[in-house]
Amino acid sequence: MAIQEITDTEIVQRCAGCDGENRVPLANLAVGIERDEQVEDSVVALPECPTCRSREFLLRSPASEQAHPSQGSSGHLHRLMIDELHSQLVKKGRVVERLVNKSEQIVTKPIATEVKQRLFDKGLKLPARAVEQLQGKEPGQ
Repeated sequence: MAIQEITDTEIVQRCAGCDGENRVPLANLAVGIERDEQVEDSVVALPECPTCRSREFLLRSPASEQAHPSQGSSGHLHRLMIDELHSQLVKKGRVVERLVNKSEQIVTKPIATEVKQRLFDKGLKLPARAVEQLQGKEPGQ
């Protein structure tokens, strides 16, 4: 379920179900999921995979989360990308209907400029090795 890249217009996602690569326009994404009377503002629901129809959800890291234990690791980089995606969507007002009037209250965790420059100097893209590790594969498999 790795988010491999975030561009100005889309995300590139690797499906956990079928291992297919999907390009999802940012315009098709919104922060929040609704269920009954509850709405969760830390979740970004991805659309169904066009190949296998599986559905994935991205969770922003908790507001009070401690620093990642493995700075620069695949998991750390992926977590930063999810937090940045969530932040960008909120900033652009891309939230579910019930959050529209509450978007200023949504906790966001954008990547700090110096961290972005250090870890993502070529843009918000995971190295191929990191994607393979997140998929539970050995490089080259």
